[in-house]
Amino acid sequence: MKKSYTQKIEDIMRDDHAKGGLAFFLFVLSIIYSLVMRIRAFFYTHGIFRTKRLPCKVISIGNITLGGSGKTPMTIYLARMLQKIGLRVLILSRGYKGQYERSIGIVSDGKKILMDAESAGDEPFLMAEKLTGVPVLVGKDRYECGCLAIQKFKPQVILLDDAFQHLRLHRDVDMVLMDRSRPLGNMHVVPRGTLREPAMHLNRANIFIFTRASQTQLDNQLSQIEHYVTNKPLLRCRHVPDQLMQTDDAGRVAIFEPSSLSEHRIFAFSGIANNSDFLRMINGLGYQTVSSEMFQDHHVYSDSDLDTLAEQAKASGAECIVTTEKDYVKIIKRIHWALPVFALGIRLSFGNDSEYFEKVIKEKLNVS
Repeated sequence: MKKSYTQKIEDIMRDDHAKGGLAFFLFVLSIIYSLVMRIRAFFYTHGIFRTKRLPCKVISIGNITLGGSGKTPMTIYLARMLQKIGLRVLILSRGYKGQYERSIGIVSDGKKILMDAESAGDEPFLMAEKLTGVPVLVGKDRYECGCLAIQKFKPQVILLDDAFQHLRLHRDVDMVLMDRSRPLGNMHVVPRGTLREPAMHLNRANIFIFTRASQTQLDNQLSQIEHYVTNKPLLRCRHVPDQLMQTDDAGRVAIFEPSSLSEHRIFAFSGIANNSDFLRMINGLGYQTVSSEMFQDHHVYSDSDLDTLAEQAKASGAECIVTTEKDYVKIIKRIHWALPVFALGIRLSFGNDSEYFEKVIKEKLNVS
């Protein structure tokens, strides 16, 4: 099947040595975009563009490349950790592809979820579902969202989800997550590569975290970023299976161990940035994946998509269907499939680095 221009561009963005007219054109555009981003950063650094402050501690959780590096599970992990040490926490998210992306909306007041996934965006809704006592707000202007948040909820710490490039708002801690397999992509800025801005801008960050990484894998990738992380904390974490979730027709949620579907024939589908990691995880749990369907990150499922998935699952001979939590929250109220549907949840594990991570955050926030 002939590739579309979008597919061709995506292939080039992930290729280290792509050649040809289109690759050269994208390279020229990336030089222009890189220059724009450098000028923008210079203007903020030298006060030409104003950076605003909120009257509370602010932590940014972001990345420097396109695609998923684990920002949502990290935000959830950090919110729970800060709650545990007695701090009032609130999350601000852009609400990508949600109805309130360009305004301000309260997804959760910490006690009750006030929006659905379509209105809030899949990731803010998922965070609201998984966190009790943590308000979640969405909106493009993080400063205006923050002012509303402080007025209504009086947080001590605000977590900015996906905000490394949001220079308009001052942050006390700038945390950058990088997927250990390709921490800087192919080293090119968009649209020739996947860097959101030049790699030299990593100097703004003060905590670096390799996600999906073992200690050996961390050591193997250090050479790519070591001159950016000198004398700054560098940690590693992994995504591990957390739970299986299933919702019945009455809306009741049942929770199972991830291993519950071991040896079962399953049909898997997902629309996240790292679909291949999702497949590796379920296969590592012993699931017998008889067929699968993968979509782009933040995919909006049409009725036709859902009908096709149901037909594919039935034709595959699967006993059940497994997807991600992020996809599950967008579709569960819209499907009535013959096969049972489960969502596999994940969580972050810092392993032996968990106490060190907490110590670093406390030091940055100046709390005991």
